[in-house]
Amino acid sequence: MCVCYGGAGMQRVATQISASLTVGALVVGALALAGCGDDLRRSREPGDSWSIVVLPDTQVYALRYPQIFRSQLAWIAGSAQAMNLRFVAHVGDVTETDADSEWRLAQESFAAIEATVPYALVPGNHDYALGVPRRSHLSTWFSPAALRAKPTFGGLFESDRIDNSFQTFSVDGEDWLVLALEWGPRDAVLQWARDVLEAHPAHQAMVVTHAYLYSDDTRYDWAAKGARQSWNPHAYASGPRWPGADELNDGQQIWDKLITSSRNVRLVVSGHVADEGVGRLTSTTRAGTRVHQLLANFQGHELGGGGYLRILRFFEDEIEVRTYSPYLDAELFGSDHSFTLPR
Repeated sequence: MCVCYGGAGMQRVATQISASLTVGALVVGALALAGCGDDLRRSREPGDSWSIVVLPDTQVYALRYPQIFRSQLAWIAGSAQAMNLRFVAHVGDVTETDADSEWRLAQESFAAIEATVPYALVPGNHDYALGVPRRSHLSTWFSPAALRAKPTFGGLFESDRIDNSFQTFSVDGEDWLVLALEWGPRDAVLQWARDVLEAHPAHQAMVVTHAYLYSDDTRYDWAAKGARQSWNPHAYASGPRWPGADELNDGQQIWDKLITSSRNVRLVVSGHVADEGVGRLTSTTRAGTRVHQLLANFQGHELGGGGYLRILRFFEDEIEVRTYSPYLDAELFGSDHSFTLPR
């Protein structure tokens, strides 16, 4: 069974069907995803594309709904071959409180894809210790040594932490680089990221970071919009989680200091925004490169998001974006959740 819907009705349907699903059924049902929503283009064969899965904020699952967290990764593991899946990107807020119990669940969940597909995690603001800026248990549970052992490993900004990393992979004659950056990245991190991109001019790049795009379809921009955009990283600098925090950069600053001067960034994916939780923007860099910037965070929905994730299918001429929940075996439609982007 695949339930297809969009808009507010998703809450009611999701609640009704969630109790009847099991992880075993999820993998089988989700593999039939192509039959869900016949209004999408179905003319292309699966072999014509390859995929990236983007995991939005999982913080509520880590705290309250472990079965949803596990179901997402179990489905990814079971569906990887059918999707020609090449990478999984988590946009941060893996946990709600940076507690070991939540990180243990995350580690156990990601173990399902450890030998199947490479992945990157970045820290969100909830992944940092309360009152201690830039200190997270992320690298305790997902170690630098484990990341270095992966064939996709490229490098780290800090040798003892995976908060800022890059990986590379190749598919269908294309070289790709995934640049995973901390929440509100520091200037030194952005300089490191610039150096990484410049050292890989032939790679197309995807940037993964927690707070970048806002739900008004514009980048976070403290200088221009201030508190009119809720949860801007700069608003946390004097708060209880960030006493005396070092420098932060929001979405517009990341664009200005890193992306607009790059010739190879093609995608930016982020989460963090807790109201509508979706947004998209396409911009052109000074070098003339088109960059698609996507926001997805469903934590404000029932069940802390209901297990929805993003599937990006890469065809030769376009990227098909779909929003699907393995836990509910349901897909969201409407222009915020199901769309294509030119390559």
